[in-house]
Amino acid sequence: MSPQDEIRKKRATSTKWMKYPQDVLPAWIADMDLGIAPVIAEETKSRIDLGDLGYPCLEIETVLLDAFSDRYIEKFNTPLDPQLGLVATDVVQSIIISLLTLTDPGDGVIVQTPIYPPFLHSVENTGRILLENPLLQSDDSWDINFDQLENLASNSSAKLLLLCSPHNPTGRVFTQRELVKVAEICERYGVLVVADEIHCDIVFQPNYHIPFASISPEFASNVVTMNSATKSFNIAGLRCSIVHFGSTELKSRYEQFNAHVRGSISSLSMLAATVAWQKGDSWLDSVLTILRANRDTLSQFVRKNTFGLRYSAPQGTYLGWLDFRDTKASSSPQDYLLQKARVALSDGSDFGEPGIGWARLNFATQPEILQEILDRISSAFE
Repeated sequence: MSPQDEIRKKRATSTKWMKYPQDVLPAWIADMDLGIAPVIAEETKSRIDLGDLGYPCLEIETVLLDAFSDRYIEKFNTPLDPQLGLVATDVVQSIIISLLTLTDPGDGVIVQTPIYPPFLHSVENTGRILLENPLLQSDDSWDINFDQLENLASNSSAKLLLLCSPHNPTGRVFTQRELVKVAEICERYGVLVVADEIHCDIVFQPNYHIPFASISPEFASNVVTMNSATKSFNIAGLRCSIVHFGSTELKSRYEQFNAHVRGSISSLSMLAATVAWQKGDSWLDSVLTILRANRDTLSQFVRKNTFGLRYSAPQGTYLGWLDFRDTKASSSPQDYLLQKARVALSDGSDFGEPGIGWARLNFATQPEILQEILDRISSAFE
């Protein structure tokens, strides 16, 4: 049995592997083909074996919030009061609720494109106004356009910045200097920051994640932090996340949508997230070793290609943001590769206008499968 057939058999309910025909290798949606931490499997199976799948008690939610808070202290030296946190289903839902409760219809929302598509959909679907602050591409990185950010923030309609840190799809891990400048601009013009930090554990040395809430004690009360164990620990289907507020005032406004509207979280989901954050780091370390090697394989492939492909190696995430604009696939790389290579990538145009001619490749898979994906891409340009 081939590596991809083995993975497909194991992942029979996965949208990543089930969306396309069997001859297509998927490298699109952001989850991993690397299993889950054994400790998560063991402890969730134990709950199932005991038949303990009733309504979760408040204590399990409290334990999860404490685990989240402890993790930010231990990994990032950032104290986040668990009393100012809420357990939520997923980050995207929490972004939508934040827009509905912390801004008004017609308010401007700053988004740094190219960007994870639900950021764009959330702004549009809530009747807010998209204010684009496209990242600037340099030779080997992506930078924030601070002059434009200041210009947008100074607009009286601008009320909120949706910050993706680490950034999806470019893989930028923003520095202390950059985040301080963002905080200074937003503080100057009273712009609230909602920071999606779901990729914070997937960062490649010497880069390191800096929580936005740690940047400025004066500005911390104007920050909403969103995170989840689902991305780093490959449990996205369990749908459990945390929303943390910089003040009781922000939390109270968010809670205008009560718990029934926000949705209840299962006991298994909260258990898995807690176990991941408390006991899963040895597994995560081994996965990061694989991801770094896969990133290096992708980087070598791009360096050696002769058909015009370019990219900047991501500092974090397991996503390669590939520039096909100088190839014969420039009009629609995703369609071209699906037809010619039988490889499924994420369509760059979904990430905003700056993504036209680009595609996102998820390299969080078995090395053999990644190599087959790259071989197919290369063959498609012969």
